[in-house]
Amino acid sequence: MRLEKYIASAGIASRRAIKRAIREGNASVNGTTILIPGYPIDVEKDCIRFEGRQVEPLTERIYLMLNKPAGYITTRHDERGRPTVMDLLTDLPKSIYPVGRLDLETEGLLLFTNDGEFAYQLMHPSHEIDKTYIAWVNGVLNKRSLERLRNGVEITGGKTAPANIKLLDVKNALNMFTKKKTNKYGIVAKYRVIIHEGKKRQVRLMFKAMGHRVNRLKRIRIGTLRLGNLPQGQYRFLTPAEVANLKV
Repeated sequence: MRLEKYIASAGIASRRAIKRAIREGNASVNGTTILIPGYPIDVEKDCIRFEGRQVEPLTERIYLMLNKPAGYITTRHDERGRPTVMDLLTDLPKSIYPVGRLDLETEGLLLFTNDGEFAYQLMHPSHEIDKTYIAWVNGVLNKRSLERLRNGVEITGGKTAPANIKLLDVKNALNMFTKKKTNKYGIVAKYRVIIHEGKKRQVRLMFKAMGHRVNRLKRIRIGTLRLGNLPQGQYRFLTPAEVANLKV
């Protein structure tokens, strides 16, 4: 078995994070520091240590979903002391971690696990798992802009893959007190956006490239798993069937 796969299977972190830590010299096999991911190990004989601790096989696998509110960072720790999604998870083992991320102001469905292989499969771009968002946007995109987004557009991080975008609703954006427009378009459009990539701030940057600002963004679905009516800031464990459906 490869070193990073074994460490991930112990529920310590995602395989991507473990690979980075290995390159930084934070893993050893039988007392020898390993710097290259992919190092072969014998799980029956070798002593594996990661960040100073011996790696033990995982006995209980945990899978849960959180309805993330805006204002929380998707990380286990924040050096600046800002609220993180871990603050919303109570009475749970410290070994769990978020699968992927939602940016600070984005809401909605966020998965957590201590199963490194499960997290790796969900995050790997080759598996192309759909992620569905609802975006509230300043103004209605014209046909040309919609077509560009549906075919892929250049943003920070490269060109996006084709996206499925549908206009759901349009509302007047006049301020109820001043009777003035709250944006130059005077309206807010609600879109459903389906993508399978995970570029940083991808949905927001896609609309920005078309000259439109996303006011609010919420993820409502990952693969077959729906957020449903889970209250904001609350979490629940996934059922065995839900876990099985997400595995590829």
